[in-house]
Amino acid sequence: MNDTPETNNPLASLAPDKALETFLMHSTVTSCLQVIAKLLIADRLAQSPETAEVLASETSTHAQSLYRVLRMVASVGVFREDEQGRFHMTPIAELLRSDVPGSMQPWLVLRGEEWHRGSWNKLYNTVSTGETAFNIAYGEGLFDYLKHDSDAATVFNKAMAATEIFTQAIVDAYDFSDTQKIIDVGGGYGSLLQAILQKNTHLQGVLYDTKKVTDQARKGIEDAGLASRCEIIAGDFFSEVPSGADTFLLRRIIHDWDDEKSIKILKNCRQAMNDNKGKLLLAETIIEHGNAPSPGKFYDLDMMVMVGGLERTLDEYSVLFEAAGFTLTNVVSTKSNMSVLEGRPI
Repeated sequence: MNDTPETNNPLASLAPDKALETFLMHSTVTSCLQVIAKLLIADRLAQSPETAEVLASETSTHAQSLYRVLRMVASVGVFREDEQGRFHMTPIAELLRSDVPGSMQPWLVLRGEEWHRGSWNKLYNTVSTGETAFNIAYGEGLFDYLKHDSDAATVFNKAMAATEIFTQAIVDAYDFSDTQKIIDVGGGYGSLLQAILQKNTHLQGVLYDTKKVTDQARKGIEDAGLASRCEIIAGDFFSEVPSGADTFLLRRIIHDWDDEKSIKILKNCRQAMNDNKGKLLLAETIIEHGNAPSPGKFYDLDMMVMVGGLERTLDEYSVLFEAAGFTLTNVVSTKSNMSVLEGRPI
């Protein structure tokens, strides 16, 4: 066995106690960033530098406690404190603003919510039993929970909509020139489909999601001037997927579900294809082999805790494709951590 630390792991060169101390600090910094995101501190500091006292007054918080949080994140490059005690923006802090492309603010707010943190507190129970942590904590699945907690649903949907960096990466990387009609299965509010249609003016599109989601998506489609090229259909992809398209796209859908449910969704896509000329596109994060740090390994645990889903290796996706009647024919990398997996009917 080779015990040499991997050179691409930034913590490999640290002494064991320092490495573990770094892990503990990471969790503290994350908690601080969640508070800052919820208070929209970066939005305020983008206007001008300010002291913790003024920020506390504006956000109805405790000045000394807020100062200590700001001092902590400033020590790792998020904000900068000057000699007058005013905090300034830094390049890292820019992504904490709510009004910039690629903003991480909605995601930090999501992960700071009590129902999200409460699920992670049940990680030990999931490891012990294999049951989804969210279900253990709240007695039902996440998607059922969101149906009756409108505040949680709002936070969740804002985070899901904050995918501009992934959207642009997919649109830039994948060639849709041979597609005539595309259906975005579980397409949410339609941000990805809008971007695809705007770049590929020859395309017709279909946005397919639950009625509650599509009702809210309609205005965005109309405001984008795409109503004549984009049909909106409400339904349940576990029951059926509409036919009539030559390309079926699912972005970050399959990772929400175990293999059995994933295969069910993909089989419904296969059944909706009128002939063997259609294609299936999955936009997902692929887990790479080895010990290198990987966003996919982080997302994988988040799926395990929150919904009982999982991120997969390329081999695991290939097995899913085959079980649903597809052959994995191509993998297109993007500038983000997502790839587009292309499948053709067997």
